[in-house]
Amino acid sequence: MGLFLYVYLFPGGREETCRAALGRKAENPDHQIWPDKCQWHMYPKGPAVQLNDGAVGLDYAEPLSRVVNCPVLLAYIYDDDYWGYELWQKGKELDQFASLPNYFDEGSPPDKPGDAELVARVFGVEPERIGRYLTPWPEEAAEECAYEGDEFTVGDSWQMADFLDALGFNYDKLCPPEPAPEKEPNRPSPARPGPMEVLSLAWSQMRRAADTPVLPSALTDRPYALKRAEGLGRADLLRLLGNGEYQDLAAGLAEAIQTTPEEPAPYLVRAFCWKMLEGVSARSRTPDMLRDLTRALELEPDNVMALRGRTSLTTTSRRYPQQLQDLTRLMELDRENRDLYQVSRAYFLHWLKDDEAARADLNEVLERGELWTVDLGCLCKELKLPDF
Repeated sequence: MGLFLYVYLFPGGREETCRAALGRKAENPDHQIWPDKCQWHMYPKGPAVQLNDGAVGLDYAEPLSRVVNCPVLLAYIYDDDYWGYELWQKGKELDQFASLPNYFDEGSPPDKPGDAELVARVFGVEPERIGRYLTPWPEEAAEECAYEGDEFTVGDSWQMADFLDALGFNYDKLCPPEPAPEKEPNRPSPARPGPMEVLSLAWSQMRRAADTPVLPSALTDRPYALKRAEGLGRADLLRLLGNGEYQDLAAGLAEAIQTTPEEPAPYLVRAFCWKMLEGVSARSRTPDMLRDLTRALELEPDNVMALRGRTSLTTTSRRYPQQLQDLTRLMELDRENRDLYQVSRAYFLHWLKDDEAARADLNEVLERGELWTVDLGCLCKELKLPDF
C-alpha cells in the first residue's frame, strides 16, 4: 500500500475554531483521527493541518466548511499514485481536481482541469502561478516541472507540495524534518546476550537464510557511495558523507551537479542521501531517488548498482514496464544473480496480469535448480505451477 495523505487548509480561518471543528470529528472512532498526532501550523493566510497516519480523511471538507466561517481546501495524495483537492465553502463544493482522472472508472475522478481563477481568488494569488498544476497529467508524464523552481515533476504525487507552496502554505513548515539525534560518544556498550538470546538470534538467522537475498545497491551500499564520492575530489562532501550529515550533503551535491551536470557520481551519491533521509519527515523521498538514479543511468546505462536501486523503487503500476526493462538488463549484466532478477521479473509480470510470461520465468528458474527462496515458492503456488 502506498501513501495516503490529507492536508486541510483554512484560508482566513481562526486556528482555535478550526481545531475545535476537527476535534469534533475526532470524537467518532471510525474516523481514526487522533488530535495529538495531527500536525498544525499557523500561516499568514490561515491555519493548516495534516491528519495523522491512518486517518480516514476524504470526507470532512464539506462539514468543516459549514462551521469554520472560511473556505476549506482538502489537498490529498491517494496511494502515492496521484494528488488532488476539494474546495468547499459553507457546505457547497466550489471546485475539485485530480491529477490522474478516470483512476477508478470512467469519470471517477472526473477528467477536467481545476478552476485556477477561482482558487486564485480564494488564496490571493495570481492564476498564472497555479494554473499549470491544475491540468490532468498526460498518460506518459514527462519528468518536467510545472514551474521553474519546483521540487517535483509532472507525474509525481508530491507535486501537491509545490501547489501548496504556491498558495502560500509551505508544506515543510507544516511537516518540518525531524532533528537529527544527538551523538552519544560515551554511550556504554550493550550488554552481552544470554544463552537463550543467542539461540533465538541463531534461529532467526536460519529462517532468514531461506528468504530472498537483498543485493547491495546504489541506495543502500555505503562503501559504494564513499567510493563514488571520492571521485568527486571534494573533501567537504566526503566529510559530510562520512559524518552522516545527509541534509547538508544533499545541498552540496546540488551545487556539484550544477557545476558538472554530466558527471554521474553526484546523482548516485545524492540518491544514497535521499535513501538515508527517507522517513525523516512525512514527505516521501522515493521520487528524489528515482530522478537521481534515472539521470545517473542516462550517463552510465550499464551501472548495475544504479539499476538494482531503481528496480527497488516500486511507486505506481505505471512504472512496472520500466522495472521489467531494468530487471531484464540486470539478467544480462549480472549473470551471477540472474535467478534473483528473474523471480522479481515474474512478480512484476504477474502484477501486470501477464501470468503466462510469469510462469515461463519461474519454470526457467526451476529448471536451472540453483535458487530456492520463499518468494519463489510463494509465486509458484499462487500461479498454480505443477507440484505446488
